[in-house]
Amino acid sequence: MNLPPGPLLLLGAAASAYLIGVLAGLLGKADSQGTAQVSLAFALLGTVLGGTSALFELLGGSVFNWTYVPSGFTSPDSVMVIGIAMDPLSAFFVLLISMVGFAITLSSFGYLDKYVHERPATLAGFYALFLFTLLTVVLAGTVFLFLIAWEAMTIVSYFLVVHEHASPKVRRSGLFYLVISHAAGAAVLTSLLLLAVYSGSPTFAGIAQAASHLNPWVKSLVFVAATLGFGTKAGLVPLHVWLPEAHPAAPSNVSALMSGVMIKVGIYGILRVVFQVMGGGPLWWGVLLLVMGATSALVGVLNAIAQHDIKRLLAFHSVENIGIIFMALGASLIFLSLGFPLLAALALLAGMLHTVNHALFKSLLFLGAGAVSGAAGTRDMEHMGGLARAMPQTALFFIVGAMAISGLPPLNGFVSEWLLFQAFFASFSTGSLATEVLLTAAGGVLALSTGLAGYCFVKASGAIFLARPRSSEAERVSSDAPATLRSGMAVLSILCILLGVVPLLAIELIGRSVSEITNTASPTVSLGGVLGSLELPSLSGNLDLGVIALVLAAAILVLWVVRRTRTAEKDRVSPAWDCGLDRPTSRMEYTPSGYAQPILRIFASYYAPTTLTETSPRGGSRPGPLMKVSRFQSEISYPWVEGFFDPLKQHVMDLARRTSRLQSGRIHAYLAYFVLTLLVLLAALWFFGGGGP
Repeated sequence: MNLPPGPLLLLGAAASAYLIGVLAGLLGKADSQGTAQVSLAFALLGTVLGGTSALFELLGGSVFNWTYVPSGFTSPDSVMVIGIAMDPLSAFFVLLISMVGFAITLSSFGYLDKYVHERPATLAGFYALFLFTLLTVVLAGTVFLFLIAWEAMTIVSYFLVVHEHASPKVRRSGLFYLVISHAAGAAVLTSLLLLAVYSGSPTFAGIAQAASHLNPWVKSLVFVAATLGFGTKAGLVPLHVWLPEAHPAAPSNVSALMSGVMIKVGIYGILRVVFQVMGGGPLWWGVLLLVMGATSALVGVLNAIAQHDIKRLLAFHSVENIGIIFMALGASLIFLSLGFPLLAALALLAGMLHTVNHALFKSLLFLGAGAVSGAAGTRDMEHMGGLARAMPQTALFFIVGAMAISGLPPLNGFVSEWLLFQAFFASFSTGSLATEVLLTAAGGVLALSTGLAGYCFVKASGAIFLARPRSSEAERVSSDAPATLRSGMAVLSILCILLGVVPLLAIELIGRSVSEITNTASPTVSLGGVLGSLELPSLSGNLDLGVIALVLAAAILVLWVVRRTRTAEKDRVSPAWDCGLDRPTSRMEYTPSGYAQPILRIFASYYAPTTLTETSPRGGSRPGPLMKVSRFQSEISYPWVEGFFDPLKQHVMDLARRTSRLQSGRIHAYLAYFVLTLLVLLAALWFFGGGGP
């Protein structure tokens, strides 16, 4: 077995660092901040080592596989084979996990020190274990190890979500997340076992070699199961309902890791199984992913606008951006099925680049949300306001993330969304009217969701940082977030700007994966090469820098003109007419609810709001039109939850109550159940083993 020593040794060192961090956090004193810092330090070291190994693979081109057959399983084709493998796709996700994990871990030092007072060492230990399981999932080269790592990732993330388990709401959210995640795990298990059994190979490489000979019905069943399983973990509508429950319940550094990295593992699963192993499929596969992605983008952003809880707002925006990524994946599958590999490469390139970009700006926003909610003592934006005065750097970093997620140049979110628009517009070169109409409509959905995202983050940024504080807690905030917490946000902000100004840095690293998946001739799919081959406007490096230079020059010119104008005028101080009021108060401000009302009215058919308006005479005053007290209350509905998941939960609970009679407490009954189950299994083995018809 000839293994490249560099990447493999670095991966082994990264895994060792993570496990030492796990042992330090979970075996040490739970309430010790010092123990928590030791655990986080080893986790930070693991991210550096893991990211370095991925860079070696992506830049050097080495690919390695390592397998181990447990004793008692002599055949290398046994399902129980354990193996790790690093190819361009897995290396890309190792780099993503390590890069984002580094920034979040750096911020976690300050977050745990100031905002986590119960069992910080335990939280740090599970945090390090979470990073280890994420790394194992994307490095698993066999079905067995992938399923073990997937289940471990789910269980560890559950313990992180319910860290503050004293709250009944947190426990309910954690249980809901665990149930949904295990349902997704069952779908993932189904898809991978079908592939392993029908291909006769326990490794992903072996399955990929045999995939062309699989029955089309088996491949379609695998695709549906994989979409359900991996789509649930990613947060794809209508399987997204766990995100707005789990993310607010978890500590903010965990929310950043879950939204920035964990849901991307669902994207990895789709890329690995649907694209690389099965090599795409019929046209309806791409159409299904495209439609589900477009639905997720709209549902996510519309629900985000209506939120007052900053972490729920960010969770719904994760749904929106996962929808954008799935739109890109769906378009790529459509182009592959129609025989346009370069177009497929362009769409896939946009999707993978947006995967990186979303990981960066969403982690940044969750860290910012953790900083402001920890300082103000609330996640409700209605009770914030004016925090930019006390937290100027946090405000700056949050606004950078808000601009990036809104797709504004020169930040990274703009580049990947622009690429996806180009892929949609390139559909006019396919000669298929249905494809042109479908992808043009998808472009309209992308434009609408991007515009609404900008609207939403104007609301969020203004409600949190501008105007006057709207609560006594917000008034008492007197200092910015800890330096380490701000350092992590600074790293993510710099990366958001860097990948917006020089996106080819990320595109070149993604290129090998895109080239292998789409079977394009070029060993490295560069943006200029793809667009040049399609005779579309190329976004070459020179044009990138030219556009950015023009934007910066225009901004500098505007600032210079404003400054000259202000300095040329003499300052004049005079009392302003204030309608008879001494000074404005926070009650005169636009609230998040008020700002969102126009969108809620435009899309009232979706929100189906329930409103309550009460007007009563002011006590002790003579009744009159100007002497009344009015109260307005509005609540929106969640169709996916109220129309599907709540009835489903009720049916499951009813079934559980009926079947609870089986728990009689009599040992004879339990022995009878055991014998009956054994007989059913023997009959199934006889039937499927050739003894039956």
